[in-house]
Amino acid sequence: MNIKIDVEMTPEEMRRLVGLPDVQEFNKQVMDKMLEKLTLGADGFDPMSLFQSSIMTNSDFTKRWMDALNIFGSKTSSSSSSS
Repeated sequence: MNIKIDVEMTPEEMRRLVGLPDVQEFNKQVMDKMLEKLTLGADGFDPMSLFQSSIMTNSDFTKRWMDALNIFGSKTSSSSSSS
């Protein structure tokens, strides 16, 4: 048996239905602040610096992944040898 229900709602209505916060005002404030700094020609202002902490280069990602695997491997081998 298949049951299909179609619901028409706007993204705003869906956001409210699932209880997500309204970030439009926050986003507007961030963008206004960035635009203000860019138009003032602030010395040393780099828009990428806002996002730099969440961006990793491929070599960083690879090193962290390998470190995590090594840690996992060492814990697995030490727990199996102690059994």
